Amino acid sequence: MSHTHRILACAALAAVPFAVAAPAPAAPVVNKVVVIGIDGTLWSEVSAADAPNLDRLAAQGTLARTSIAPHTTMSCVSWATALTGVWDDKHGIQDNGSTCNAGPFAQYPTVFTQVERERPALSTASIGTWDKIGMIARTGSPQADRVTVTQVDPTGAGVCETTADANATAKVVSAVTDDGTDLLFTHLDQVDIVGHTLRGIWPQAYRDAIGRVDSLVGQITAAVDARAASHSNERWTILVTTDHGHKPDGGHGGQSAYETASFVIARGAGFAAGTEHNGYTLADITPTVLDLLDVSAPANLDGESMLTGGSGNPAAPVPNTPPVDSGITGSSSGSAQAAMVANPLCVLGSGSASGSSDR
Repeated sequence: MSHTHRILACAALAAVPFAVAAPAPAAPVVNKVVVIGIDGTLWSEVSAADAPNLDRLAAQGTLARTSIAPHTTMSCVSWATALTGVWDDKHGIQDNGSTCNAGPFAQYPTVFTQVERERPALSTASIGTWDKIGMIARTGSPQADRVTVTQVDPTGAGVCETTADANATAKVVSAVTDDGTDLLFTHLDQVDIVGHTLRGIWPQAYRDAIGRVDSLVGQITAAVDARAASHSNERWTILVTTDHGHKPDGGHGGQSAYETASFVIARGAGFAAGTEHNGYTLADITPTVLDLLDVSAPANLDGESMLTGGSGNPAAPVPNTPPVDSGITGSSSGSAQAAMVANPLCVLGSGSASGSSDR
């Protein structure tokens, strides 16, 4: 090519505008929610226990300390409220026995059914320790995509609550890490079992159970945070709550401040860090999940989304439930007592069935 031709070729190239690649559109933000239900847990005892993960979630989000009175302080009653958004005077469940059945969920469908009806592409899961939670999650059409109960092993034998809780947590971590499940509900039970068996005679055992569950909460939180860090378009919210409290001597079902005490932690976008807002209630769990997942809430709900303030009275007094600080008050010489002290979650080797009707 001659010198002249090279000049002309360069001039022609200079006249051609270079195509600039347009930036790839950002992936749309996807909301995902993990709800952690810790059975029979008093926040005043969480504060007195070694519970850094729950303390951290509260510091990173918004804490509510409320009373559920006059609601019935039994587990099936309260978890039905958390998973439907209506109180017991509507859904009609009154105990953990005959009224704890699938009937009420035809009129008041679970959060799983509501999400699956409106947004069937979303993945939903209930992974918990108690068979009654599994029953609730399996109601309705459609029901939760995945329902797992870890209280009973494949042989049909009972599983101690520490093992059941650990197994549930491992499955939740996998569902977050590997699947990115859109709605996860889990139920951890050992605090309640120790409340029934040991709180009245050995208060520290109750706190120790809170500490064990706190480490499981830490595993779930770490999985959520790692998943969010590696999937920048996913926006995760963690909600933590309990179904009822426990009397100083253990047990529940009545209307004392200890029994009706409840709490909610909400950590995620839209929840101010390090604040307390006592307008959040147990009935607000389902409306909040629906709001986060862009699912319309039925008009008959009692609860309201916590993103808009919740349904409770933020000026209501915090339940007066001072920590119980006495030591062992009963005798530890008997064989039954020795067995509880040695392994409070497998009383006399009876597995998780012990105390199950008292949840």
